[in-house]
Amino acid sequence: MKSIAAARRRRDVLSQLGLGLALSACDTGSTRQAAPVAGSFRSVTELAAWRPDWNVMPATGTVPWTASPAEPLAPLAQALAQLAQGSSAAQPQQAVLVMQFGDSHTAANFFTARLRALFQARYGAVGPGRMPPGGVAPSYTRPPQVQVEQQGQWQSASALRSSTPGPFGVAGWRLRGQGAGSRLVLRSTEADGFDRFSLDVLVQPEGGSFRLALDGETGPQLRAAGALRRRAPIPMELPHRYREVVVELVGDGPVDLLGWGVERRGAGVLVEGHGINGATIDMLGNMDQDILKGDLASHPPALIILAYGTNEAVDAAMTEDAYAGLLTERVRALKRMAPRSGIMLLGAPDGARRARGATACHGWQPLPGLAAVKAAQRRVARTESLGYWDWAEVTGGNACTMDALTHGAPRLVQDDHIHLTAEGYRLSADRLFQHLMRPATLANRQT
Repeated sequence: MKSIAAARRRRDVLSQLGLGLALSACDTGSTRQAAPVAGSFRSVTELAAWRPDWNVMPATGTVPWTASPAEPLAPLAQALAQLAQGSSAAQPQQAVLVMQFGDSHTAANFFTARLRALFQARYGAVGPGRMPPGGVAPSYTRPPQVQVEQQGQWQSASALRSSTPGPFGVAGWRLRGQGAGSRLVLRSTEADGFDRFSLDVLVQPEGGSFRLALDGETGPQLRAAGALRRRAPIPMELPHRYREVVVELVGDGPVDLLGWGVERRGAGVLVEGHGINGATIDMLGNMDQDILKGDLASHPPALIILAYGTNEAVDAAMTEDAYAGLLTERVRALKRMAPRSGIMLLGAPDGARRARGATACHGWQPLPGLAAVKAAQRRVARTESLGYWDWAEVTGGNACTMDALTHGAPRLVQDDHIHLTAEGYRLSADRLFQHLMRPATLANRQT
């Protein structure tokens, strides 16, 4: 009887979600709206009354704060202090969000996975959070804590280049699916599973239909079509914990996804890594700025980490002033979008390439623009009141050390002298976490 009741609850949740999203296809600009429902879907009653307004972002489940980011780590310190104090009727348990944007060092997921594990071991494990949709990233970059399968006809695009048509949200990816039976599977590998699921759908005139299934219970057909092309965030607050969610296409038109994610209710820390191989700081400008602003408003991070610089350092013509200007522009845009979030720069890790005729360091020389990039990062961190941590703490600060780290035990740097090994990224996360948690960093920064 218990399993039958659980199946009925799943069916109710999914069927009512189908009613809500299908109504978006009837949206022709009418001003008639039901009373708005704040936040995620929490009950069948809310779902039955729901009328989608894609211009209103869902409420967040992350810890709010009042600290000013004039001290860049104050919001993180205050949010972690609230976790340590526990919950109350006035202040229920919520998660603290740390978001990292970056290049391949972030996309590899070894760094952010270790940072997440360290935070969650101390403050509470609540899952991986949001990630790119489907299996758009190479296999070595797939996020931990979940297994992802992608079957059928899917085509991905990223915000790496400004010439690629968008829109792109915080994940920096868009995944288009076509063909009946094409499927995406997101399976939690954590024993506790998830009780929150989010899916970012692009509603558009030619949009097709899909179905969601939770632990094998399939819901009704949902149509991602509407008169106006816009992002449709679907946050689901589930009645109990699940292990698997499936998105399956009907085949009556394309379905574009901008992201998805799973987590659990309760106190803890979410560390989300949004990185793309080859990215520079300009990539943040290639994202849809309205979507990015709305997302940062609805999911306010306690700390935003920017981990760029390696790809800019390949440019021999890069100057400190030029990069400082680019970096300042993107930092100030983020400050306008997330005025109460702290922002931290990671000083680019050392990188090297072989130089013809060079004999020192086995012929390896620093990337030509690295010195200019790192000088600009330090300057902008100082002038814009940002947090700063230098990756040279691990990579040594010079090409000779990078070369030595490719042969060490443990081996911390890959043969390309650009990327770290899994062990190197994990050690880097350990050092950053130590920096964030040290008394000199957090003490007296909770006001």
